[in-house]
Amino acid sequence: MKFENILWTSILFLLFLIITLLNITGKIYYFLHPRLFIYSVFASVMLFILFIFEVYKLFKDDKHHHKHRVRILPYFMFFIFIFVCGVYEFENSTQNIAKNKEANFTMPIMSKGEVASEGIINVDNKNYLDVMEELQNNLDKYVGREIVIDGFVFRNKDFTKNQFVVARMLVTCCAADAQVVGLMVEGSFNVKENEWVRVRGNIKKGSYDKQEIPVIDAKSVDLIKKPKEEYIYP
Repeated sequence: MKFENILWTSILFLLFLIITLLNITGKIYYFLHPRLFIYSVFASVMLFILFIFEVYKLFKDDKHHHKHRVRILPYFMFFIFIFVCGVYEFENSTQNIAKNKEANFTMPIMSKGEVASEGIINVDNKNYLDVMEELQNNLDKYVGREIVIDGFVFRNKDFTKNQFVVARMLVTCCAADAQVVGLMVEGSFNVKENEWVRVRGNIKKGSYDKQEIPVIDAKSVDLIKKPKEEYIYP
C-alpha cells in the first residue's frame, strides 16, 4: 500500500509539473483553444492540492495499512500521458494533426464575413475566418482581386502536381477537432508539403469535388518562417 501511495503521489506531481509547464510556456495552446486556458490552470491547481494531500497521507501513521498485491494497471494510462508529453514534437504539431485529414473548403464557422472593399486583400489571423466565409458566399464579387495569404502547403491525395492548399489549422475547442482550412492555389511552384509559404495572386473561380470554390491563381509563392501562432481560433 505504501508503494502505491508513493507511486500515485509521484504521478500527481508529474502531471502537475507537465500541465503547469505547458501553461507557462503557452504550449498548452497546441492542445486547447485559448478560451479554455482557465480550465487548464484550474486543473493544475487541483493537481497540486491533490499532490499535497497525498504527501500528507504518506507521512501519516500508516499502522492501519495492510499488505496486498501492488496494482500497476490502474496507473498505466497516466504513465502513457506523461510519456507522450515528454516525447511530443511540438514543432511538428501542425503536420502531425494534418497528415490524417483532408482540406475543408466549406467554412465550418460563422463569422462576420468582412473583407476590404478595395485594394489587396491581406489575410492575417484576425480576419482569416471573415475572408474565408466572404469568399465562399460572395465569390463573384472578388474574382480578379489580388490576395496575399500565409499558410502551410497541404495537398489532398487527388490534387494535381500544380495544386495545393495554402492552409491553416482551425481549432474550435481542442486539437482533436482541428480542421485543415484554406484556399486552393494553382501554379507551377516547387514547394514541399508542410512548408510555410506566403502566396500572392489573383482570385478566380474553381471547382473541387463538384463544388465551386475560390482559387488563387498564384503569381508568387515565397517560403516564410513558421508563425508563432500556427492555429486559427474562432
